[in-house]
Amino acid sequence: MKILVIGGTGLVGSNLLPRLVERNDEVFTLTRNESRLEKIRELGCNDVIGDIRNPKTFINDLPGNLDLIVLLAMPSVKPGRRVTSKRKIELREETNDFFRNSMDLAIKYDIPIILPGGTSYKTEKNEIADENWPITRIGLTEIGIDTDEIVNNAIRSSYPRVIQLIYGKIYGNGGLFRFMFNMMEKGQTRIIGKGDNFIPNIHAVDASTAIIKSIDNLPIGEKIIIADDTPVTQKDFIIHMARIMNKQQPKTIPGFIIKLALGNDFYEILRMNCIVSNAKAKKLLGWIPQYPSYLDGLPITVKDMRERENYFA
Repeated sequence: MKILVIGGTGLVGSNLLPRLVERNDEVFTLTRNESRLEKIRELGCNDVIGDIRNPKTFINDLPGNLDLIVLLAMPSVKPGRRVTSKRKIELREETNDFFRNSMDLAIKYDIPIILPGGTSYKTEKNEIADENWPITRIGLTEIGIDTDEIVNNAIRSSYPRVIQLIYGKIYGNGGLFRFMFNMMEKGQTRIIGKGDNFIPNIHAVDASTAIIKSIDNLPIGEKIIIADDTPVTQKDFIIHMARIMNKQQPKTIPGFIIKLALGNDFYEILRMNCIVSNAKAKKLLGWIPQYPSYLDGLPITVKDMRERENYFA
């Protein structure tokens, strides 16, 4: 298959690209970063330089026909820094452009597109959210309000043909998790409040496997949660990570201090309680996570991060 991966040099993309090449797929990788072109070619992919927010910068460099598009690119948020109201508006506009322009390409080529999403579900006590659960857009997740409707309209009209993979918090060697790893190494990690809120997790390897399974099965018009099998609280995840890294158990920090330092937008997503089911992914895609629990994935990830940087770093 000829596959265009938009934003393939991030945490999930660095796992996905070599696996697509191994399958003998012809992969075209769109990036804005010229310094990554050589590494893209070394993987056996075709490099395309350009910005999805301005398709004119690369449209002539794409092949005459494609079979499928995978959108992985999302606007960048600097961890540990407050997001201003102005920047939040910009992030929302960028997210809209990423989705609209990628979907316009899918329409132009008349091919399916796999879109990203996040588990913005709010659950209480023993509740478990599935794909029919209402999305709760609070804090920084509000930048995706418009794309929810964009995707829903595409599903209703079957134009373009979309599949949306709704990921838990992705961890692995790179991305925002590298920031979390570095904070832990320096002894700067803190548990926010009681740390008793559940956050879904998924290893980057398993996220990339879900994409491959979606390419093989093409469940058009479906939204599918991609998270591991094991619900875990923010506190337990952090404590286990500290134990693996031979660090002292991180101290707690009151929520109001996080609000003061980083703003309510970050605080809301860090404290949201969310437990999800991955039953649909297993049934519809035949997807089985290699790392069904953070207990399986964290030791391997920490070891990998101590031995090397992410491929595209």
